[in-house]
Amino acid sequence: MMAAAIEAFSVHGYNGVSLRTVNDELGVSRNLLYQRFGSKANLWRAAVDWAFRPLLEHLEASDDESADPMVRLRVLIRSFIEYSATRPYLGRLVTVEGGVHTERVDYLYHQYIEPVRSRITPVFELLREQGRIKNIPYEVFYFLLTSGGPAPYAQIGFAALMNPEVMSQDEARVRLYAENVAEVLINGISLPG
Repeated sequence: MMAAAIEAFSVHGYNGVSLRTVNDELGVSRNLLYQRFGSKANLWRAAVDWAFRPLLEHLEASDDESADPMVRLRVLIRSFIEYSATRPYLGRLVTVEGGVHTERVDYLYHQYIEPVRSRITPVFELLREQGRIKNIPYEVFYFLLTSGGPAPYAQIGFAALMNPEVMSQDEARVRLYAENVAEVLINGISLPG
C-alpha cells in the first residue's frame, strides 16, 4: 500500500494524486485509504515516513564514526547512492515537492533532509578544518550528492537513452556507479596533498 502511494506521489506530485487513484491502483475498495488515513495529507505523510525512515537507518548503520573522516565521507556517499538506486521514488519525491515551499517541504526537510545533513555535515566540516577539502559551501556538495548522484535511477527515461547499463539494478553495477560518484565528489572537493 505504501509502495503504491509513494510511487504515485513521486511521479504525479501531491496535487496529481487522489485517494481514489491510489485505491484503484491497488485494486481495493474506493474507501479503504480514506478509512485508514482520513485524508490525502495523512496518506502522504505515512508514505513519506515509510519511504524515508529506512534511509536514515541505513546511513546510520553504514557510518563508522571511528573511521578516518575521508573514509567516512566516501562510505556515506556510496551508501546513499546504493540505497537510492533501489528506491528511485526518494529522489523523485524530493524533486517534485521541493519546487515550491509548502508544509510538505517543511515536513520532508525537518524529518528527513536535515537528519541526512546532520550526519554528513560534521564529517564535511572536520575535513575542511583539517585542510583536506576545499572551502566550498556544504550545500554545493549536498545537492550534487543527493540530486545528481542518484539521478540515473530517478530519471530512468533519460538514463535509458544515455546508457541503459547505468540504471541497472545489478548489485555490482550499482556499487561501481556509487563508487564512481564518490570518486568524482571526493576528488572535486579534495585539496592536493
